[in-house]
Amino acid sequence: MQTQDKARGVSRASEATRAALIKAAVTVFSGHGYEGGSVRLITQRAQANQAAINYHFGGKEGLYRAVLDAAADALEKESFLDAEQLDRLPPEEALRLYLRQFLSPLVKRDRVSQYLRLYTWESMRPSAVFKSFVEARPPRIFRLAERVVRRFLPEDAAREEIAIRSVWLAQQPIFFVREAEMLALAPFGMTFDAAGVERLVERLARLSLAGLRGA
Repeated sequence: MQTQDKARGVSRASEATRAALIKAAVTVFSGHGYEGGSVRLITQRAQANQAAINYHFGGKEGLYRAVLDAAADALEKESFLDAEQLDRLPPEEALRLYLRQFLSPLVKRDRVSQYLRLYTWESMRPSAVFKSFVEARPPRIFRLAERVVRRFLPEDAAREEIAIRSVWLAQQPIFFVREAEMLALAPFGMTFDAAGVERLVERLARLSLAGLRGA
């Protein structure tokens, strides 16, 4: 009995360490990207060691894959932007909702916002880990962008045309999330509180609508 209790205790401690490493890695990678995300900083935040990363994930790359899996799972389950909801809205409102949700990291600091920040880093310089990951699990931000874009295209639109416009639309909010610190400084002086983000949504929506309709 004591042996079983001891084994369960070790198992719980091991799972707690694994969860702590993923949680710390989300914070570090969302703040610094994959390349800049220091294993030392992750282990410090998780109060673990390098050996624990190797044991649970096989190294930094495996840990990052676990973080990407957690991000994909959360963005699917949280339903912070429902695909069917987009379909029910008029095209213009669907576009605004899409932009608003993916600009949310500018004013929120919750776990979903951290996951979105991961994608902003990868949009600038995709890591090899991310490239292989998205082949199996395309990020939700791009799949939802395609859903919005299709509302402005004929049913027989070419696949390449849909893909180009979807990538273009997805990059609109990603850029502002990624470059928020720079854009808050002179000469831009942008404000990223709730009101500022709503103004940004409206401006991006007008520009996006002109592009989608004009093309």
